[in-house]
Amino acid sequence: MSWLFQSKYPERRPEDVADRDFDYVVVGGGTAGCVLASRLSEDPDVSVLLLERGVANDTFISRVPLVSCDILNPDTGAIGSYCEPLKHLDDRRSLIFRGEVLGGTSRINAMIYTRGSVADYDTWSAMGYPDWSYEKMLPYFLKAENTINQPKPEYRGNSGPLINQTIVPSKWQFDAYRASQKGAEALGFGHIPDANSPEALCDGFATLDCTINENMQRMSTFDAFLSRDIALERHKHLTICTKSVVSRIEFSSEGKTSRAEKVHFHNTDDKNKKDFSVSVRREVIVCSGAIGSPQVLMLSGIGPRKHLEEHEIEVVRNLPGVGSELRDHVSIPVSWEVPVKQSLAYITVSPLRGAWELLKYFFNRTGILSMPLQMSSLYVRSFVLDDKTSEFYSGIPSKPPMSRHGVPSLRTYEHLSDIEIMPLPTNVSDDFDEDKLKLSKTGVFSLLTTLLRPKSRGTVRLASSDPFDRPKIDLGFMADAEDIALAKKAIRLSLRLGEEMKAQDFPLLCGITAPDPAADDVELEKLIRRKARTTYHYSSTCRMAPEDDADAPGVVDDVLRVHGVPNLRVCDASIFPKMLSAHLQAPVVAVAEKCADLIKVDYRS
Repeated sequence: MSWLFQSKYPERRPEDVADRDFDYVVVGGGTAGCVLASRLSEDPDVSVLLLERGVANDTFISRVPLVSCDILNPDTGAIGSYCEPLKHLDDRRSLIFRGEVLGGTSRINAMIYTRGSVADYDTWSAMGYPDWSYEKMLPYFLKAENTINQPKPEYRGNSGPLINQTIVPSKWQFDAYRASQKGAEALGFGHIPDANSPEALCDGFATLDCTINENMQRMSTFDAFLSRDIALERHKHLTICTKSVVSRIEFSSEGKTSRAEKVHFHNTDDKNKKDFSVSVRREVIVCSGAIGSPQVLMLSGIGPRKHLEEHEIEVVRNLPGVGSELRDHVSIPVSWEVPVKQSLAYITVSPLRGAWELLKYFFNRTGILSMPLQMSSLYVRSFVLDDKTSEFYSGIPSKPPMSRHGVPSLRTYEHLSDIEIMPLPTNVSDDFDEDKLKLSKTGVFSLLTTLLRPKSRGTVRLASSDPFDRPKIDLGFMADAEDIALAKKAIRLSLRLGEEMKAQDFPLLCGITAPDPAADDVELEKLIRRKARTTYHYSSTCRMAPEDDADAPGVVDDVLRVHGVPNLRVCDASIFPKMLSAHLQAPVVAVAEKCADLIKVDYRS
């Protein structure tokens, strides 16, 4: 019962920090912001202010793996808002979820820890960013992580704060996971025991690392980098200010460049929106995510000139790339009805069963609640699939090239998976209200069929100059015809996997969204228009690229400084120059680790 006597998490409110000076101001205490604030505050001689819209939410229930994934429960810190009508998907509007809580989406996500492949980062290097190659990024992955049940060769870390582990098949709670693995093997795919190995197959069924610690608790960047103990120990030089909405960054002009001088913000509880501000001695680092960071920049006068002028915002720097190039992994749920005991409905339809699972977790850290929702994925390169049937060409090598010395050789796009199929024992359609009524007591198994490298692009734009207003998000899904062709190919592969699961007597009773395996293009395109959804993997809205980049205008340089503003950086998934073929938690942590080193080097010299 020692927790009864613990000190509270040291949160401050806007009025507590107003009119003070800080060396560094970190805007956004999400996945990246917690890492960055922690690393910068390792030096007791600097002062760091972290501004976060949400609160600490430092509770027991927020660390229960399955419960904390419930994005429909606002107590988790998940906040939803609708995107703009999807023009190519019957004008549907999909719910965008963000984690407005210290730790951001690392507090509410599926806890998947995938770095991306060697080819992802070598592609960044080939684009003109050699300091962002796999070889240069690997030390930051090693620094951040502590893997507790993978072999520990030179490419896995075992002393970092961010704990992860692989949930081995013997601990899987539902037969559907094992059936999908056996089905993938029957289709000819090999097994990937460590998806984060540079030697991992390009095509195969992977058991995934998850950010869960030895006590079977969620391990977010809040817990790993800004725990109560760390925050209390550093309270004299690290100030964590929650319930703070940043309204703008104030600049001074220095010839052709600008300098961040102040950060203005409001208290989220203040209906009068009283303005508070702090002064900046060194740098402002915006870590508000691929949705929030472009909003902060545009509110501050950095962004597309015409758009800023429409909202009567004074233009500090005309950067058309701000809020452009929004990327996401678009998904199509292919779902079947299954017996209730084969899905999460097993614990939701019976209050007694749910209570029993909670007791098992509370006393023994076992049972369904101790597990993540996702523990495996099938990764595939689409060119190894037959164009009409999606049959796997097993004769094409899936093992990536290695040099003589065992060091990964340069990888290119041909070594990148562009399809991921996620076996999930639940309904994953985002028609939340409709599905609650129809499927609340139905067992559902889904193959979330995901495009990892879609060509379509979206935008983030201001709804108004009011920082409390959610931005307008156009996901742009299926605007490129190549994405539709790839989606059809991926769906056919999911249907083939479903047929193999049936052949092993796994009870896929009838299709919910899953069409007949012989469905033609018209039926598949109808499914795509009705059901394609976000995977919440947003990136590239403040991408690393030159201002006049031929592909798309950039926002930050290769040390993450905003063009024309030397003491303003962006640090989160928005800086990705190209979308990664991975879940984004691990890459964002590595970006923040690297950003902290870049800043320290600048001021050390």
